[in-house]
Amino acid sequence: MKKFIDLYLILIFLQSVGCSQETNNSSEQNVFIVVIDGVRYSESFGSEAKYIPHLYNDLAPLGTLYTNFRIADEGMTSTNPGQASILTGNWQLIANDGSEHPNKPTVFEYFRKEFSVIESDCFVVAGKKKLEALSYSSYPGYGRNYEAKTNCFDSNSNAEVYDSLIISMDTYHPKLVLVNFPMTDKKAHADNWDEYIASLRNADSLIYLLYKKIQSDPFYSKNTTLLITNDHGRHTDDFTNHGCDCDGCEHIMLLAVGENFPADKINSDLYYQIDICKTVGEIMNFKTPFAKGRSLIQK
Repeated sequence: MKKFIDLYLILIFLQSVGCSQETNNSSEQNVFIVVIDGVRYSESFGSEAKYIPHLYNDLAPLGTLYTNFRIADEGMTSTNPGQASILTGNWQLIANDGSEHPNKPTVFEYFRKEFSVIESDCFVVAGKKKLEALSYSSYPGYGRNYEAKTNCFDSNSNAEVYDSLIISMDTYHPKLVLVNFPMTDKKAHADNWDEYIASLRNADSLIYLLYKKIQSDPFYSKNTTLLITNDHGRHTDDFTNHGCDCDGCEHIMLLAVGENFPADKINSDLYYQIDICKTVGEIMNFKTPFAKGRSLIQK
């Protein structure tokens, strides 16, 4: 009888270890949210390969392209509000100058709180210093105790942002990252069409380099999803600015490359910027109880 009980206890222990391992493995996914700041859809995937040859020819065949991805009228087509909406799954009407944190928890806070991971497992790398405000929210029970590590600085070079990202990856191997390439937005505000397009081409090349970097790193190569999007568009009839609910401002891009997204697929269903938060939670197996969006992953 004692041998039977001992065997039974061993079996229970092995089952519990197996369950624990399964839970840990399910949190071993990585997600990179890559933002090309302020590019209009007509110049991104609306132009096919004209300005973004790597995204269109090399990466889109590997994932799912969402052609009807939008910011709703109740959202704000500005930098901090747009990226806060991505991170929280709620339309964020916060200040665009970095003086306000999101008012709902971010994916960083959800991830850190659920799995008790360290700050450097989450990163915001951005060419706009004001985006430091997105590292945590003002929501009770979350906040600074669960913030992401930041490397945000006012940059005049997408390449500088990329180099900072690679240093962060090599040093910390963060699992959940928001990276912002700023120069499309900055050159458009400067009313320089040629440099706006050049900045877009540059971001396209750097994102492809990022994909190849991920594939060459054993930490990332088999378990990383890229969500390539933008925070807002630009006016339909004036590329120099943004901020309204015209189609140019609200119609944005999303390309999802990862094991949860079918390869070489075009999805024309209506999805919204706030759907990214729940999608990240589903990929990385953490709950997003205050997010209002829906997951982009189709069962």
